[in-house]
Amino acid sequence: MTRDYSKQIAEFWPTIMRAWHDYADELPVIECDIVGRKVLAYPAREYISDLSARTREVTRRQYRRACAAGGIMVFIRDNRHRVLQSQVYVPDDTSKPKPKTVRPTGASRSASRTRRTPGAAGSRR
Repeated sequence: MTRDYSKQIAEFWPTIMRAWHDYADELPVIECDIVGRKVLAYPAREYISDLSARTREVTRRQYRRACAAGGIMVFIRDNRHRVLQSQVYVPDDTSKPKPKTVRPTGASRSASRTRRTPGAAGSRR
């Protein structure tokens, strides 16, 4: 089930954009940990490869389409509800998130299964 995280994304949006701009030349995926209150940028290939087999290929295709359109793929991590879901923001909404243009990708991974090391906003492991 897809949860609505628009309010949390709006709250973290300036940090999400800073992380994106810091690593834009590497076309990262951005993870927004709403419980840990962290925003992290990760190399897309590694991050997507770590997703469940069920969603990996779909997420790769959606990531490629997002990048081709100049968009951003943001993963929302909510360990409280064991949720990891992605949303794509396209060029017309990168200055401010607009819930009507957010498209969940359906990517998922167990929120408790992670090899990621926490870091500061805009950091990578």
